[in-house]
Amino acid sequence: MKTNVSGLLRDFARVRRAALAGEQIVVETREGNLLIVAETPPSDQLYGCMREEIVTSDDSIDEPTMPTTEWESQL
Repeated sequence: MKTNVSGLLRDFARVRRAALAGEQIVVETREGNLLIVAETPPSDQLYGCMREEIVTSDDSIDEPTMPTTEWESQL
């Protein structure tokens, strides 16, 4: 997609969506052309500098903590 600075400012939402969709955006200026390309961060960067501090465990966190008989209504 080609645009100029005025078009970029006027239709920024459309230009942003196009860049996020993988399209290269060329902004033509007096000084030269600018290239806008979206970069998605790798998924392993999600935790950042705290990645080493995260401790995983094999506990039964998704299992009930009480027996099934105690789940009955108390009416």
